[in-house]
Amino acid sequence: MPGDYTFPRSERILQSAEFERAFQQGEKLVCGAFVCYVVRQTGQGRKLGCVVSRRVGGAVVRNRLKRYIREAYRLHRPNLADDIHLVVVARQAAARMRYGECAEALCRLLRKGDVLRG
Repeated sequence: MPGDYTFPRSERILQSAEFERAFQQGEKLVCGAFVCYVVRQTGQGRKLGCVVSRRVGGAVVRNRLKRYIREAYRLHRPNLADDIHLVVVARQAAARMRYGECAEALCRLLRKGDVLRG
């Protein structure tokens, strides 16, 4: 059983079919730096997927943004709703943000969608 502040492999969206399901069936939450797709699936557990296109920046920028998104998820995992699949798409505005700004933007967005408690 993973701890509250871990990000186990079982909670990662890795298959393209899961990403497509989120894009087509998910509730879309939008802010300036991120777009989140939330699919509520009873009994499926919590999962996260990150999408950062080449338009956002080079490999260093894209990997940094993915680390920021995963870290924000990891730290706020105990407060997230159960049984959700969450796909976070980074926009170009996110490339200029530091970690604190990214985490705050994601938290605001998830609270707006009633995914994050507290």
